[in-house]
Amino acid sequence: LKSAPFGSGGCRFADAMANEAMQPSLAKLRPELKRKQAGEAAEDLEEGGTGYGSGPLYWNKRYKKDPNPFEWLKGFEECRGLIRRVAKGRFDCDILHVGCGNSLLPEAMYDAGYRRIVNIDTSSVCIEQMRARNQAKRPELQWQVMDATAMALEDGSFDVVLDKSVIDTFACGDNAPSVIATYLKEVQRVLRPGGICLCISYGAPSSRLEYFRSRHLDFEFRHEAMPSSEKGGSTHYAYVLTKPRASAGSAAEFPKVLDDLPPLG
Repeated sequence: LKSAPFGSGGCRFADAMANEAMQPSLAKLRPELKRKQAGEAAEDLEEGGTGYGSGPLYWNKRYKKDPNPFEWLKGFEECRGLIRRVAKGRFDCDILHVGCGNSLLPEAMYDAGYRRIVNIDTSSVCIEQMRARNQAKRPELQWQVMDATAMALEDGSFDVVLDKSVIDTFACGDNAPSVIATYLKEVQRVLRPGGICLCISYGAPSSRLEYFRSRHLDFEFRHEAMPSSEKGGSTHYAYVLTKPRASAGSAAEFPKVLDDLPPLG
């Protein structure tokens, strides 16, 4: 398992974030706010060096500075059909939204009928902001401070896991192959047999499929392109990872997989 090839000189995701403000479609940000956030993204990359992959300190600072909702890659309307398919048409399924940030996705999903959504993020600032924003109007939404690579959740407790650019953030950080392998191990663990992870990513199949093929994972997977609805916008990709109803026992390979990768920091 190798680090995803983002091209020479660094992480394409971070570059795209700075250049395009990641097309915040659902938030429908004004053009001047898009420019403001794009400029701040570029400043953060220059000042912080590690940028998006540097963990809760970076994100807490960012959310304190700008608490306005920000939509990564795609909004609910663009994902509605995919979400309906992975939820198998059910509104009562248990959904885990990893790396939720202050995306409006769970709010839109709740209003559409999906009520059993647990949202997790490592930023305590973000979680408190989103809990306060939704506690009166959407009381069933759950918000928890949690590391997606070490989830304090029971095995087989979710029907669907939603990842909207979380894997992209991990790919930009240190020890990306080890972190992503650990993250996907956790996703597989918390999914019920037959459960599905929907991963919306900036990364093309050439830089993502190798992660899903790791020998400690049992996932059956497919992918499809998600062209931009905006002129000149980037194509994103949807990866649908299905946990088999009968495990092949691949999870037992995880310690060996980790031994073959760069150590976690």
